[in-house]
Amino acid sequence: MDSKEIENFIHDVRNDLNNLDDLIKYYDFLGNHNIRTIVFNPENDQSFFEGAVVAILDQRYRDFFRSKFNKDMDDLVRLDMLEIIRSHILHISAKLND
Repeated sequence: MDSKEIENFIHDVRNDLNNLDDLIKYYDFLGNHNIRTIVFNPENDQSFFEGAVVAILDQRYRDFFRSKFNKDMDDLVRLDMLEIIRSHILHISAKLND
């Protein structure tokens, strides 16, 4: 695995999060997972929401990375990926609140 492959992976993560409607539809977040009930508890705690979304997407991209490269993601790539996810939190929140 070279730096170009890692760069392409990070690019794929960004593209995936920029196509949030497709991601929500793919996971059926609003249907099967009932994420509104899980995430938006009566207190609507923002930190809980962020943690739940980051955990779900972190697992998705680690699994994707493992299937694509047949190895676990290293810490530097994971940190980059988590920063990308966190930078989309407000947009994700807005989409789930529609």
